[in-house]
Amino acid sequence: MTSIGDVIVAFLVMGIINALVVARVRRALPGEEGVRLGRVYAWSLVLRFALACFLNAYSGETRFAATFWGDSATYDDGGWLMSLQWRGEGILNPYYSGKVSGWGFFYFIAAIYWVFGHNQLLAQLVNGTVGALTVLVIYAIAKELFDAEVALWAARFMAFFPQMVFWSGAIYKDPAIMLCIALCMYAVLRLSSEFTLRYIAMFLGASLALMSLRFYVFYFVAFATMGTFVLAQRRGAVRSVASYVALVAVFVAAFTFAARQETIEQQRSYFTLERLQITRSDQAMWGQSAYVPKADVSTTSGALAILPIGLVYLLFAPFPWSVSGLRQVLTVPETLVWYALWPALIRGLVYTFRHRFRFALPILVFAASLTCAYAVFQGNVGTAYRQRTQVTMFYFILMAAGLVQKRRARESPPEAEAEAVGEPALDHG
Repeated sequence: MTSIGDVIVAFLVMGIINALVVARVRRALPGEEGVRLGRVYAWSLVLRFALACFLNAYSGETRFAATFWGDSATYDDGGWLMSLQWRGEGILNPYYSGKVSGWGFFYFIAAIYWVFGHNQLLAQLVNGTVGALTVLVIYAIAKELFDAEVALWAARFMAFFPQMVFWSGAIYKDPAIMLCIALCMYAVLRLSSEFTLRYIAMFLGASLALMSLRFYVFYFVAFATMGTFVLAQRRGAVRSVASYVALVAVFVAAFTFAARQETIEQQRSYFTLERLQITRSDQAMWGQSAYVPKADVSTTSGALAILPIGLVYLLFAPFPWSVSGLRQVLTVPETLVWYALWPALIRGLVYTFRHRFRFALPILVFAASLTCAYAVFQGNVGTAYRQRTQVTMFYFILMAAGLVQKRRARESPPEAEAEAVGEPALDHG
C-alpha cells in the first residue's frame, strides 16, 4: 500500500512535470489550437491518474490483482530489487536475467525507485504521463499528414479510448512501447522534409529504446522506415538518396554499438516459423480466451491459412455477443464504438491512398505489417486485444481523417470535394 507521503511526492513531482508540458504545448501552439490540445492532454492525465489511484488502492487484493494488475507486479518487484542492487545490496533478482525483450522497462522502473524509493504510485503516474505524451505525438503525426482538425480528433481518440487509458494506469510497458513507436514514425515524417540531427537523434533514441522494450517491434519499425524512406521524401531524388544512405549508415552504426552479437543471434531465432508456432501454441494453451488453438503456423501455407481469421480476431475481438469474464464485459461499450468508427477508418484510408499516400507510406507499411504479424502469432483474444494498441493509434489517425473528410464533403458543394484534407500540412514542414 502506498503511504500518504508517497502519494504527495508522486502528485507533486508529476504535477510539476506536466505543468511544464502543458506550458510547452501552449507556447508551441498559440491561440485556440494550443488551448484545445492542452485541454485534451489535461483530461487524458485526469483519467489516467484517477485509474492509477484506483488500481493502486486495490493492487494488494489477490483476486483484483489477478484480473487488473497483471504484469505490473513483475515490473514493480523487479524494478525495486534492481534499484536495491544498484545501492549495493547483494540481492538476487529473480525477475531479471538479461533476457532479450523487456529488460529496458525493468531499468526504467528501477531508475524511478532508485531516486524516489519504492513509490509504486509514482511509477504509475509516470506511466500515465508517458501515455498522455503519446497523445501529443499522435497529434503531431496527424497534423504533419493532414491538418489541425484531423490531429485534434486523433488526439481525442488516443486520450479517451479505454484500451489506451487502461494500460497507462498501472505499471505496464505498453505506453512506453507506443510512445517509442510514435516518436520513430514522427521522426521519419520530419526527416522526409528536413534531414536534421535533431530528428535523426529522435529516431535512433526511440528505436533503440524500443529494442529494449519489445525487440521484434523494433524490426518492424526498421523495415517500414528503411523500406519506404526514399519513396516518402519531399525533396529531389539526389538529396533523397543521400539522406537515405546517411540514415542507414547512422542507424546500422548505432544498432551495432547497442546490440551484442549474441543478442542479435537470440533475436534472430524468434523470427523462424517454428518459434512462431511455439509462441502461438503457448498463448492458446495458457490463455483463457484461445481461438483456433490447433492452428499450425510452422509453415508458410499454415501461416497464410490462419491470417484471415487472425485478422478478424485481432481487429474486432472481443466480440460483444460472445464475451466471457469481467474483463471482456468491460470492453463491450468500447468495442461497439470501435465498430462504429470503421466506416470512417475505411474512408480515411481511401482518402490517404488518393491524396497523402507517399507521405504516409512509412506509417501505412508499419501498421499493415505489424497487424498481419500479430494476426498470425497471437493465440488468444486477451493478448490480441492488448497488442493491437500498437497499431490502433495509427488507425485513429485514419479514422479522424475519415470523419473530417466526410464532414467537409457534406458542408461543401460537390465541386469542392476534390480539395485535399490537410494540404496545409505541407506548408509547415
